[in-house]
Amino acid sequence: MGAMFSTLRMVLQTFRTLINDYEVVSKRLSVSPGIPRLNSSVPYWTVPPSSIAQHGKDAELPEHTDIVIIGSGITGTSIAKALLEHTGGASNHAKPLNIVMLEARDACSGATGRNGGHASPIIYNEYFGLKKAHGAAVALQILQFRLAHISTLLNVAKEEDLLEESQARKVENYDAFLQPEFFAKARDELNAFIKEVPKEVSEEFGVTDGREAIEKLQLATSIIGLISKPGASIHPYRLVTGILSKLLSRFTNFQLYTHTPCTGITTEHGNYIVSTPKGKIQAHHVIHATNAWSSHLLPGLRRKIVPFKAHMSTQRPGQGLHVTDSVDNIKPSSPLDWTGQRAFVFYPGNLDIAYDYLTQFLPAPSSKTVIEPIDNSKTLPPHHAALPTAGEFMFGGGAMIGGSSEAALLGVVGVADDEHPDFAVEAYLSGALPMYFSNNWGEEGSSSDDKANNSSSGEWGKGRVKAMWTGLVGLSADANPWVGRVPVSVSGRPGPTSPRSANPPLESKVAISETENFTLAPSGEWICAGYSGEGMVHAWLCGRALVRMMLGVSGGGEDEGDPELPTPFLITEKRIKQARIEDFMENT
Repeated sequence: MGAMFSTLRMVLQTFRTLINDYEVVSKRLSVSPGIPRLNSSVPYWTVPPSSIAQHGKDAELPEHTDIVIIGSGITGTSIAKALLEHTGGASNHAKPLNIVMLEARDACSGATGRNGGHASPIIYNEYFGLKKAHGAAVALQILQFRLAHISTLLNVAKEEDLLEESQARKVENYDAFLQPEFFAKARDELNAFIKEVPKEVSEEFGVTDGREAIEKLQLATSIIGLISKPGASIHPYRLVTGILSKLLSRFTNFQLYTHTPCTGITTEHGNYIVSTPKGKIQAHHVIHATNAWSSHLLPGLRRKIVPFKAHMSTQRPGQGLHVTDSVDNIKPSSPLDWTGQRAFVFYPGNLDIAYDYLTQFLPAPSSKTVIEPIDNSKTLPPHHAALPTAGEFMFGGGAMIGGSSEAALLGVVGVADDEHPDFAVEAYLSGALPMYFSNNWGEEGSSSDDKANNSSSGEWGKGRVKAMWTGLVGLSADANPWVGRVPVSVSGRPGPTSPRSANPPLESKVAISETENFTLAPSGEWICAGYSGEGMVHAWLCGRALVRMMLGVSGGGEDEGDPELPTPFLITEKRIKQARIEDFMENT
């Protein structure tokens, strides 16, 4: 009897603690996330730094510009590229649009330069939830929009001659399950999904639950099943800084100012006044590409887009994970050495919000590898000669400590600190990989690859973990991105013009260029943010869709190759009123 009362007391105390945590989190969500902190943790992706890492840091700001883009990650870069290429540069237009990009820290120092490096769209396991919310046609449109990012990002990397520098490539991509019940649920969802969607959408998905096939992938015996799916791995920092560098070279009407945070926005005499510590800029349009920090300048988005502290690490793979046979029934692309050719999403528990994710750098050039060696001296600028490429694992997640800690999850919701990893999550990520690969792990990896790749604060770690850092996810209250013209109710300030709706009709747009290639919408604020941790499969095409709205171009872009933006992604007054972060929290 005494043991029973002790157990009951412990359960009640735990519940009380969670309720208190919930209340603390709720209060956090109503507070501004502020601007990015300068003493952030150092992502392994960003060493060595790009040559444009501090571009424009000490340069004088212009007094006037047409468009200000706040944020230099994948979203801001997509928007800048689409605007510049659609409207042209000074060389072939009488009045090119002048575009200024502001970044609070180094270029690409936010979520893009801190993420997991994989484009792994969530598809079959969200189809029926999306179908219930939006109908089958829109659900399928959202999933196809996500899938389109794989080929789109690879094509962009190829067109910009950044394939090798960004290591952009398709990979064998797997969801790996440790709990039989959860795997059975996922398998049933996949089978039902395959029956409902077109073959061209479902053909790359498959199920593997045979012990021999799983062991050939060198996974632990605790992995009871796999679902294969489309995916790619990309060095996000090199891709984005590479594109920005090329845009700065090609377009004299594009300027980047790093270490120049936007601290406020007002309207005056028909213009926006964008304030920074270095001075003010007058602009016709302001584009918010700040994701987790969006509600700092857009207070109406508090509790709509909230920061979520995520963790990433770089780890040396065990020396047993180098050579394996292919698995015939899951369509592998790599022969003997799978280094850099696979990616995994691990589900250790029974919750789809509790997962870990793993991708890998390409191997160092070697005569033993089946992958063509990368000759950095020929393909990369001199400052990239020391680009790490030694098969390191890029491993992230741990938000729920293996799916068993709701308190750990609540502890990172609403947190806008990307300076210090949390001890419990850091410890979890440091020890999880050998458990996922078990006896196949082998001895710990070598630290001989560190000679040229030291962080600014000292050498990389000498054990299994080379680096650990954090980044901020922009968690959307209804799980969809927010794209479009910002309503006055969200910004809290009148615009230079007063559009009647969140997204004015095309006929209300006016031309400001002497060319007839485009018409720029009336002055306003715009947003493209809130990817809920899936920015690599939402941001690029959302950015291009936003540009089409601004320029009055209907349908898809890139010569109609882009999919149309799904309607649930649009920011509207109705959606703002309906989206509740409490719905997410109550389901954790």
